[in-house]
Amino acid sequence: MNRKFVALPALAVAGIVAAAVTVAKQNKPLPAPPPTVPPVASPYGDRVSGSGIVEPSSELIELGAPVSGLIEEVVVQEGQRVAKGEPLFVIDRRALRAQLGGAHARLAAAEARYAQARSLPKVETLAQAQARVDQVRAAVTDAQGRLDRLRAIGEAGAMSRNELPTREFEVASARARLAEAEANLEFVRRGTYPEDLKVIEADVGAAKAEVTMLDTELDRCIARAPIDAHVLRIDARPGQYAAAGPGAKTQMTLGDLTPLHVRVDIDELDAWRFSEQGKAVASLRGGRQASFPLTFVRRVPLVLPKRTLSGENAERIDTRVLQVIYRFEQEDVPVAPGQLLDVFIESAGPAGAPDEPAAGGAPAPAPAADGN
Repeated sequence: MNRKFVALPALAVAGIVAAAVTVAKQNKPLPAPPPTVPPVASPYGDRVSGSGIVEPSSELIELGAPVSGLIEEVVVQEGQRVAKGEPLFVIDRRALRAQLGGAHARLAAAEARYAQARSLPKVETLAQAQARVDQVRAAVTDAQGRLDRLRAIGEAGAMSRNELPTREFEVASARARLAEAEANLEFVRRGTYPEDLKVIEADVGAAKAEVTMLDTELDRCIARAPIDAHVLRIDARPGQYAAAGPGAKTQMTLGDLTPLHVRVDIDELDAWRFSEQGKAVASLRGGRQASFPLTFVRRVPLVLPKRTLSGENAERIDTRVLQVIYRFEQEDVPVAPGQLLDVFIESAGPAGAPDEPAAGGAPAPAPAADGN
């Protein structure tokens, strides 16, 4: 019995020790595997690094619909090179074409009225007015002759005294018609008055303005390339409704790829170390280890919030960056717009260099560290 009491605790202790040893072996941290792709090494000892995104030299040009309507036709393809002013896509123009037909008809009518006014007086109308004057003048002569003959009779008969007022009335009436005919002849001779001609000219001008406006609206239905560029992306499809105005969807993206630029985001804490004279290289990400020399183009004066993300776990997004633009020195670089690159720039000074003393020998205050 005593042996049993001794053996059981010993076995329990041995089991506990074996379990502890097994758990310790299993919880031992495994060595980190080597990276699938070795990290890109900087060619410079003192350098400023940043994440760069490839973009066209013209930057991205996002085109919307010039007017709202159904897309009638898309006349380009992705990757195509287009010249400035070349059509890209067309908005439905049937209603505008119908309105333009009516405007042309109104313009033709106004021009016809203007030509008619300028052609006056017509030969036929002038001859007719002159004949009317001659006719009435002859009637006046006839009436005056009859009145003169009646007066020559004198007091010879009572009939002459009764007819005298009638003959005088006929002469007066004939002279009035003659005055009217002569006035009409003068009116016909003058043709269209300048005031009336200006009114007709204004009608012609208004009709021409309407035609020009509709022609402009028809041309606005055609989205054209603003510069010589490549078509990078097409979101427009025939039959799709395209809205115009602020906040409307982008229908097409263009950019000039000759040459390509790289927009580099440099953390604001490293911005003081950036030098425009420093050499720079851009390295591809992934399995192919290739670097391409860069040439400085310009820097964006305004420090902006960071928007281009590299996707790294340790990346800080609550920061601001200095954006610097470079271009590739080579022309046949195997990159595409929107691709992320690692960029290394020769630094203006070693990291951690002490600040220059301020006036009076006191050291300049250090920049405040980011709380995040």
